[in-house]
Amino acid sequence: MDITKTITLTIIGIIAFAISLTVTQLFIRKEKLKSEIEGKIMLAYGILFSSWVISFAMLNFKMLTILNEFIDTIYKVNTEDHLLHIIITSVLFIGLTNTWLILWHFMTKALSLLFISKRINEKEIENNNYVYFILKGIVFIGFVYSLMPIFESVLRAFYPNIEIPYYR
Repeated sequence: MDITKTITLTIIGIIAFAISLTVTQLFIRKEKLKSEIEGKIMLAYGILFSSWVISFAMLNFKMLTILNEFIDTIYKVNTEDHLLHIIITSVLFIGLTNTWLILWHFMTKALSLLFISKRINEKEIENNNYVYFILKGIVFIGFVYSLMPIFESVLRAFYPNIEIPYYR
């Protein structure tokens, strides 16, 4: 069971990382186009990309930790089709993780209007305004980190019910 669980979690972790990286590329593709000048990547884009990677890495870490507990619970409940339950839950957890990431990206975008007036990311990348992306990245990472307990509660809502027999 330990080897199977380790291999399963490794595969799920790699898939989750790849999906999160793809989501990141989709959301910052315009900035990426503006970031390459003479074959060099601008510092502002590097900071923007790093904030996304740090945020989804924290979320994927929490998701894998809870999935590890979920796998243990599935094996203890003695249900049939362990692998099917694990796959379904993994897909659900990966989807929730990326949804959570996207949600806080939009919240960061909205709240950045309060402390940094309305700015266009592409223009800030062209100007290599890395301070703007440091501030925005800190807010993004801070949101994700500070709301991690709520994310954990959302994931734990999908735990299987364990019926404890009552003996008198």
